[in-house]
Amino acid sequence: MLDRLPDRTFVFAVIALLLSIAAFAYLTLWPSFEIVETDAEGIATIRLVGIAEANGLVGLLFAFIPVLITLGAILSVPPSGDSERRHKLNLIVGTILLWVFIVAFSGDIGIFYVPASTMLTSVVVLMLIRDRAWGKTGARERSKTARELREEAVRRAKRSSNRVGRRRDGRRRPR
Repeated sequence: MLDRLPDRTFVFAVIALLLSIAAFAYLTLWPSFEIVETDAEGIATIRLVGIAEANGLVGLLFAFIPVLITLGAILSVPPSGDSERRHKLNLIVGTILLWVFIVAFSGDIGIFYVPASTMLTSVVVLMLIRDRAWGKTGARERSKTARELREEAVRRAKRSSNRVGRRRDGRRRPR
C-alpha cells in the first residue's frame, strides 16, 4: 500500500495548486476591493466588491494567471518522483514566473499567491536536494558513507601495494 503513495514533491505541488486556487476563489468570491462613489451632494459611499465587479473580466484573467502557472508547474512533477532535467527546468521556470507575478502585482492581488509560490519553491528545493542526495538522473553522485570511503581507499591501496589502515606488524588498528 505504501508503494502506491505519490512522492512528497508531487504532494507539495498539489498543495501549491490548491493554495493558488484558494487565492483565486478568495479574490473572486470575497468582497475585498473598495469602491468609493460620491453622489451629487458630495456624500461618499464606500462599498466592498469582488475582483470581477471592481476590475471586470481583465481582473479575473489577471487573477487566474498564477493558477495557470502553478498548473503548468504541477504537470511537470511526476507522481512517482522520478524527475528528469526537463521536469526540474519547467518547475524552476514556473516558480520564477510566479514570484515575478507576485512582485509585479504585490499592491493589488499578488500577495494572495505567496503561499502557493512558497510551496512551489519548496518543491524545487526538495527535488534538487533529493536528486543530489540519492543519485537520481541528471544529479551528482550521492555522497558516500565513511565506511564506503574507507573500503574504496583499501581497494586502491591493495592495487598500489600501499598498506592503508594496517600497522607495520600486519595487525589492524583499533577503532
